[in-house]
Amino acid sequence: MTSRLPTLFAMVVAIVALTACTAEPTPAVDAAPVVLSVLPDGTGDCTAAHPCGFETALARASSNTRIEFGTGDYGSLEISGNGRFAEFAVPLVLTTAPDAAPVIDRLRISAPAVHLVDLTVRGLTAFDPGADGGRAERLHVTGSGMFVRADHVRIIDSLFEGGSSVDGLQIAGASDVVVEGSTVRDYDQEVDNGRHADCIQLFDIADVVLRGNRLANCYNAGIIISGGGRGIQGLLVEANYVQGCVVKTERCGGGSAAEFREQAVDGLVVRNNTFLDGSVRWGSAPGAVFDRNIVGYLSECGSRITRSLVLAWNQKMCAEPAWLGADGNRTGTLEVRDRAAGDLAPLNADEVRIDAAARPDAPITGIDGETIPDDVAGAAAP
Repeated sequence: MTSRLPTLFAMVVAIVALTACTAEPTPAVDAAPVVLSVLPDGTGDCTAAHPCGFETALARASSNTRIEFGTGDYGSLEISGNGRFAEFAVPLVLTTAPDAAPVIDRLRISAPAVHLVDLTVRGLTAFDPGADGGRAERLHVTGSGMFVRADHVRIIDSLFEGGSSVDGLQIAGASDVVVEGSTVRDYDQEVDNGRHADCIQLFDIADVVLRGNRLANCYNAGIIISGGGRGIQGLLVEANYVQGCVVKTERCGGGSAAEFREQAVDGLVVRNNTFLDGSVRWGSAPGAVFDRNIVGYLSECGSRITRSLVLAWNQKMCAEPAWLGADGNRTGTLEVRDRAAGDLAPLNADEVRIDAAARPDAPITGIDGETIPDDVAGAAAP
């Protein structure tokens, strides 16, 4: 096999710049934020002593405003219009009031530059078209998932869990989206509604980064890229722990770790991830990069991969695949810290060591926040 190592990272340059500023904090200001306190039946002046209703608070919001939800049942909320939010020097923040327990059944946003911080939603949550510049930080979505249909969205340190027959995160028709430090888990298939439950599904996207996330126990796939009108135009998947159905049940019995067979892709880079408890399907689209990954089971015999550790493959189809022993790839074993709990940190340094030269690009930060050495495969070093 002809080595592709000298040219592997030529197409990475276009998206590396995106990685330098993905976990940017909410902009800091000298002045304290203006806090508007709300209750479901509030009729006051939006102070802590006399809360107002949510719609009243939205109408009063200006730059550097925090809307704080007090205890109560808010039902389904929608934020639409309000194009003026995009002009705020400091974005509008929706958050939970201290010691409060608000109940929000559903939250859909089509207004720009709305930030969700330390908030729980127990149903579908969405940044719909028009919600450009949205941010979710320490958001907890339970019982359903989140749709991202807007540009310049950041999802940081958030938790999505416990949905059925719905994706944990579905990103579509969106560009410049970063999902980092988040967990998506336990999405099963209960009803036949024509959908399948993935941890993260992406289609018709551009310049998306998935970094440092933990994905597990989703019925169909941990990550799947699907065909659409414009395909995939720039996707970086880096330093993630990805598992299929860790515990096989009737509602989560299969579950690929990752499905990357879509060919309508440009700028696809999958590097330094750990994929276990389900197959990885790598379509080897022209120009795509699959480098320094740990793969529990690789389905495609003809996969073009580099510097990766593959634990098992389809030996009925190919006893000795072409990638084995070429381009820095090897097979071996792997012992991790706590597989059932989703902690895939390797225990033995020798098990994840690969024969690799120094990276031609910037160093990669692992899922644990530490730099991954050039000669280590997977999302974290021991």
